[in-house]
Amino acid sequence: MHTRSSKKALMRRCLTAAFVSCLYVVSGFLAAVALAKVASRTVSAQQYSFEEVAAGLKHKDAATRLRAVQILKDADYQEAAAPIGDVLADGDDRVQLAAIEAELSLFTLRPISRKKMVGLVIEQRTNSAAGDVAAEGQLALKARLVPRSVLAGLVIALSDRNAQVRSEAIGLAALLAPIACPVRPKADRTGCDPLGNALIENINSREAPVRRAAMQALGRLQYPNAVQALMDQLSYHQKGPDAQAALEGLAGIGHAASISTLEDLLASSNTGVRTLAIEGLARANARDALPMLQQMGQSERSAGVLLALQYATLKLGAPGSAPDHVVAALRTDTLKPAAVRYLLDLAPVMAPTLAMSLGDPDPEVRRLIADILGFSGDATVVPALAQAARASDPDVVLAVERALERLRL
Repeated sequence: MHTRSSKKALMRRCLTAAFVSCLYVVSGFLAAVALAKVASRTVSAQQYSFEEVAAGLKHKDAATRLRAVQILKDADYQEAAAPIGDVLADGDDRVQLAAIEAELSLFTLRPISRKKMVGLVIEQRTNSAAGDVAAEGQLALKARLVPRSVLAGLVIALSDRNAQVRSEAIGLAALLAPIACPVRPKADRTGCDPLGNALIENINSREAPVRRAAMQALGRLQYPNAVQALMDQLSYHQKGPDAQAALEGLAGIGHAASISTLEDLLASSNTGVRTLAIEGLARANARDALPMLQQMGQSERSAGVLLALQYATLKLGAPGSAPDHVVAALRTDTLKPAAVRYLLDLAPVMAPTLAMSLGDPDPEVRRLIADILGFSGDATVVPALAQAARASDPDVVLAVERALERLRL
């Protein structure tokens, strides 16, 4: 929200700058400074209401639709997400790609590397790399609800003939899935099944990055109807990038039908495979596998796999388990991405316990815990967050503010 003084300052900058599209938000309306006459050093400005700019999204001229998308994106007006969601189904690929980029901008606090975001595929893969990037992206999400029109638009974009459009749409779907389609009691998952079905269709894509990204995104969506398709892919490929992507999808969903397959993979020589198998068993609530996992921890040497085992004992409710080791992993650069991912998953059921770490001496740990608690959906941690906001570290204070906004949604 702009203060009155900052609005006035921004308006002055708009009226004196000699370029095409400086924007400001005043009393809920968008104003576009347009038709800059650089040669004469003068600017001719005209004001448009939000409704007028949004109407441009339906104009028959593609250039006009593109311009409307850009104006709404630059204004960062959260109500623009819904009408731009409709444009995700536009017949012009340029407009679709601009709409996807605009939605990404409207929902994220900071830029996410395009190399990381496009399909969440990384060329140099490490253990659960795509999942770690997705968790990083989740912490970058603004406290905004995802309109159903965005999901509906993504469904159509996912069937586009242009592989780039599909790839970008998959990346946006994977990023928004945890907040648009949360897996918890009484959560509104309207529009999530069509999205899941559209992602399944992309598993058969000829473009390897597209099909792998689709499998990973299905794990983010936790779409149970995708289990058989992912199992078939894992069985067919056995090893390599496609098998890895299928396993990431299965691990993210955590379905009972995959338990026996995941148990067999615990003996893999590949640390990434072992890690994903453990995660999948934890999410599948495979309590019968707990003794096997605990025994495995006696001889395991990989720090990443050991962290996954600690997450699994928490997720499966092992007696005496506490999140201390997972929280401590936030201090280690190589383990921090996975630790964030695990704590995001645990937060809805362990929020009060995690809130105790808001008193950690490390400000980075406090910042991450505050951000994570914002996704817990547990309002009982509000007093602890309010207390943490009294800290002097500005990054912690900002994280607390974001968390409180998310909890108010």
